[in-house]
Amino acid sequence: MKFHTITVGDKEYNLRLTSADAVNLEKKTNTKLLDLINDYSMANFCRMLRYFRRGGGDVNFSDEDSYIFFDELADNGFALEDIQTKVILPTLQVSGLLTQSDLDNIMEKVTKSKATQKV
Repeated sequence: MKFHTITVGDKEYNLRLTSADAVNLEKKTNTKLLDLINDYSMANFCRMLRYFRRGGGDVNFSDEDSYIFFDELADNGFALEDIQTKVILPTLQVSGLLTQSDLDNIMEKVTKSKATQKV
């Protein structure tokens, strides 16, 4: 099984969204998964991180654990946009929900948007 592996501080984490967890996430939020990636709410990010860690092998990873993990990411320099672009989107790609081309196109749009904001 493929994982998206991230390094946070001196720890490595394997992330993946299984099909079962994708269905559970959609049911829990009553929202299509690909619509969730545009929701920058803390609740949504923590919920996604929870399921990603569960799919990465931490099967008992709880809501509380996801808040602690989010704080760990923040403490190591990850802003919301970083979590979206360096954690959520690549995890969805390795989990088969985005193609590499989809991911590249989204990342290109993010880069262009950042360049436009600087002008």
